Amino acid sequence: MNYRITQLTNISMGKINQVYLPPSSKLEITNISTEYFLIIDKNKIFAFNFNDEIPRGCIALNKIQREYLNKSLHSDCVNVDIIRKSALSPISLLRLSVEIINKDNREIERNKFVEIFKNMYLNFPFNKNQCFYFYEEYYGYKVTVSEILTVGEKDYGVLLGGTNVYVVSSGDRLTFIGNCGDNLLLKPDFNFESLGIGGLKKEFGIMFRRAFVQRVFTPEIIQRLGIQHVKGIMLYGPPGTGKTLIARQIGSLLNARPPKIVNGPEILNKYVGQSEENIRNLFLDAEEEYKKKKEKSSLHIIIFDEIDAICKSRGTSGSSGIGDQVVNQLLSKMDGVESLDNVLIIGMTNRLDLIDKALLRPGRFEIHIEISLPDEESRYEIFKIHTKQMEKSDFLETDVNLHELAKVTRNYTGAEITALVKSAVSYALERKVHEEKKDENIKIVGENNIKVTMTDFMMALEEVKPAFGVNEEEFSSFKKVYYELPSFTAATEIGSSFLTKVKTTNLYNTSSLLYFGSPGSGKTTIAVRVALNSGFPFIKVISPKDMVGLNEYEKVNFIKDKFYDAYKSEYSIILLDDIEGLIDFVGIGPRFSNSILQAIKIFIKTEAKNRLFVFGTASSIEVVQECGIYDCFYGHCEIKDVDFDDFERLSLQNKDFSKIRFEGNCPIKKLLSLLEFPDISNE
Repeated sequence: MNYRITQLTNISMGKINQVYLPPSSKLEITNISTEYFLIIDKNKIFAFNFNDEIPRGCIALNKIQREYLNKSLHSDCVNVDIIRKSALSPISLLRLSVEIINKDNREIERNKFVEIFKNMYLNFPFNKNQCFYFYEEYYGYKVTVSEILTVGEKDYGVLLGGTNVYVVSSGDRLTFIGNCGDNLLLKPDFNFESLGIGGLKKEFGIMFRRAFVQRVFTPEIIQRLGIQHVKGIMLYGPPGTGKTLIARQIGSLLNARPPKIVNGPEILNKYVGQSEENIRNLFLDAEEEYKKKKEKSSLHIIIFDEIDAICKSRGTSGSSGIGDQVVNQLLSKMDGVESLDNVLIIGMTNRLDLIDKALLRPGRFEIHIEISLPDEESRYEIFKIHTKQMEKSDFLETDVNLHELAKVTRNYTGAEITALVKSAVSYALERKVHEEKKDENIKIVGENNIKVTMTDFMMALEEVKPAFGVNEEEFSSFKKVYYELPSFTAATEIGSSFLTKVKTTNLYNTSSLLYFGSPGSGKTTIAVRVALNSGFPFIKVISPKDMVGLNEYEKVNFIKDKFYDAYKSEYSIILLDDIEGLIDFVGIGPRFSNSILQAIKIFIKTEAKNRLFVFGTASSIEVVQECGIYDCFYGHCEIKDVDFDDFERLSLQNKDFSKIRFEGNCPIKKLLSLLEFPDISNE
C-alpha cells in the first residue's frame, strides 16, 4: 500500500530511528507493531510506531530519513509493507561512522558509546548506508551505517545483544578513547562464514597476534613496553587462494576506518613525479588526523593488491627508474623520519621473490604470511559457503556429499572451488532447460525441481581442473598399451617404493630417482605411469619441447617456476624428461648450458617444505655422470632393451610381434614401430 510522506509533529519523535503511522493504520497493519517492521519501497527496513497527530494515509519521516530514501516532503509517496521481526537475519557486525552535531569537542570512551547505543537500539533494524540521529546526554550525533554483515548476506538486519558494533569518528570534533576490546579476530568462535571466508582462520589468527593485538591496548601501555607498532604485512601465495578476499574483509574484522584498497598498477603514471605523489596521497588522511589527535587517532589501513607491479627490486625496472622511485617513496613513508604509528599497510602478491628486499625487513613489511593451498578441512568450509544459499533455497540435492568433494578436490584453490560450484550449477540449469523444452514451454523457465546433484559436481570435476594439479591433456600421449616385462615391472616397483618412502618418512621431504637407458626404451612412459598411480595431486613434466624458442635465462626461469609451483603443493612430482636435451647438450664440442645444469642440480637436491619427488630420464649415462647430475639423484634404475626372452613374452601378449624378425637387443619403441597393424590390444 502507498503512503504520502509528511513531516514529524514534534522534535522528540525524530530522536530515535523509527517512522510513524496514523492510528487508522492499525487495522491495516494487524495491530501488532511489536512483532513487525515496515518494508519501505521493498528493500528498506524501519521500526515504526503510531501517533495520533499523523493524518490518515500518511507516513511521518524526519529529514535524514527522507534524504536516505531520496523522497521529498508532501509530494512523494512510498510503498509500505510489513515483515515479521523473526524473518530478519541477525546482524553479526555493524560498523558506524559517527559525526557530532554539537559545535563542542567531545571525547568519549568507545566501549561506553557502544553500550549506550546498543541499549537504545536493541532489536531495531538497520540498513546499509542508512543515516540517522542518535542522542546521548546533551550531545547529538549523525550516524551512518558504513558496513553491515548478516548471516543471510543481506544489506539489512536486526541488531541483537550479540551484534559486534564498531564505531569510528568521521569528524575532527569527536574522539573515541580506547580501542575496542572485543575485536573480532580475538574471538575464537567467530563465524568467518558470515564474511564468505573459508579456511583462512589460522592466517587471520596469526595476523591478529602479530599486527593487531598491540593496538587493542592503550598507547601508554605500548610506550611502557618500549615497542613500536607493526607497520606492514605481506600476504603471498598462489593465485586464487584468498589474498584479495582477505583485503575486502579485513576492515570488517577490525575497529578501524574502512581500508583504502589500491591495485598496484593504478599507482603508476606517465607524468614525472606523479607516481610518487600518488603514494603520498594515500597517507594524507592519516597524516592530517595524526597531527590533530596524535596517539588517539584511529588506525588507517592501506592495502596494495598486486604490489609486485610497483615494488620490484630496484635496478630491475627498466631505464625510466619510476619503479625505483616508487619503492623509495614507500620506504620513506613506512619507516622514514616522519613515519606514522596510525597506519598499517598490507601488501599482496603472487611473487614474493620479485619484491625489493628492503621492503621486507623489520620495520617495513616485517610480517610475511603465506596463503597456501587449502587443506581438506578448509576446502569443506569453502564448499559449505558456496552451497549455503542453494541449500537454504532447497536447490541442493540431498545426495551431495561436501566432505567427499573436499576429499577429491586436492590442490584446488578457493577460486577454483568457486568455479567448480558454478560449473555444477550450470549442468543443473541446462538439465532444467531441456526438461522445459520437452514440455514446449521454452519462453519461461520455472524454478520448480531445479536440483544440483552429486553427479553434477562429478561432471564439473572433469571440466574444472586445478592449476596446481594433474593436467590430463599433458599425459594423454602416455596413456598407451603397457606390456608386462620383468624389467618394466621391476622399474615400476622401484619407483613406487621410492614414492612410498617419501610419502611416509619424517626424515626428509625430497627424494629423487633417475631412469636411464637407450632412446625409446620406455623411460618416460614408466616414470609417468608410476607418477600417475601414486595419487600425488601435483604432477608436472619439464621437457625440452616446452622450452623451444626460449633463451638460456628464460629456460632457467621456466624450470624455477615449475619447482616453485611444486613447493606450494603438499605432495608433488616433477619429471625432468630427457636431461641431456634440457641442458642443451651437444656431443660435438662438447657443449651444454652450465646455467641450466646448475639450476637442475640445485633443485634436485634442495629440501622442500612439502613432499617433493623428482623423476629424471636420461639416454646417456656417461653424460649425466660427467656433468654431476647422476650423483644428485638418490636412486638410479636402468631400463634395459628388449632381449630374446622379453620378445617371447611380448609375442604372447600380442601375436603381431611374432611377425617381426627379431635380430637382437633393441628398444621397445623400435619394435612397436615395426608392427604391421596399429596396436589395439588392451592395457
